[in-house]
Amino acid sequence: MPDPFCIPVQVSPNHIDVFNKILEAYDNLALVTAVDPGQGRLVVRVTPDTRKDTLKLLQHMPFPVEIME
Repeated sequence: MPDPFCIPVQVSPNHIDVFNKILEAYDNLALVTAVDPGQGRLVVRVTPDTRKDTLKLLQHMPFPVEIME
């Protein structure tokens, strides 16, 4: 069963820094962890209260974000 507090995503490796900075700009919304930065694989850690807003933000990034759930 997938962890409801982790959202696995994939972005282009050259977008990782911007992706992280965008999420950091939303104080306490989520925490980004690089799983395989060379492939652009990340995990976005959320809380029950921030999951819905985080998923919405991921769908509206200025570059493609593939949610791997």
